[in-house]
Amino acid sequence: MKNKNIKWILIIFMAGFIITVFFLPFQHVIAFHHQRTNELLAYIPANENAAFQLEYTHSIHRSPVIDYYEMTEDNQIRQTALEFEDTAIGMPSNSLYEGETFVQEDGKFRIENMNRLLPAINLYTSQVVVSHVFRYNQDAHALDDYIEPGTAISISVKDLTLWELLRGVKMDVRS
Repeated sequence: MKNKNIKWILIIFMAGFIITVFFLPFQHVIAFHHQRTNELLAYIPANENAAFQLEYTHSIHRSPVIDYYEMTEDNQIRQTALEFEDTAIGMPSNSLYEGETFVQEDGKFRIENMNRLLPAINLYTSQVVVSHVFRYNQDAHALDDYIEPGTAISISVKDLTLWELLRGVKMDVRS
């Protein structure tokens, strides 16, 4: 009778351990999901409240654009600045919201003091000019190395489980 109880206690303990290890969130990441299927395509382990940039070549006037972001405590994304070289179609020619400043310096334009909160960044990866580069912790990750060009993706800050981490592709990080 005692051996049966110990056996059941061990089985329950092991089941609880497996469920905990595989299904409780434990890794804070910047996640790249497919917009239509919600499949985890790639991720980067992240620190709380860290900053990152998204660089790309504007599809119309073919000049570089850099979006600056930071993660918030509640897993949102705050856009903090926007830098670009051309105010042509698709780009602002001034700051849009109160508190933002429009700066022109060294042939570049920059909107600073932005405070735009986003639950996620939705975009199509470049097909024509393959150029999306994600920068985090001095590392540059070309998105087309991990995600097929032309894919509709959603970039968000999440806490992933081991199960989710095993299904996604960790972006290489230099040591």
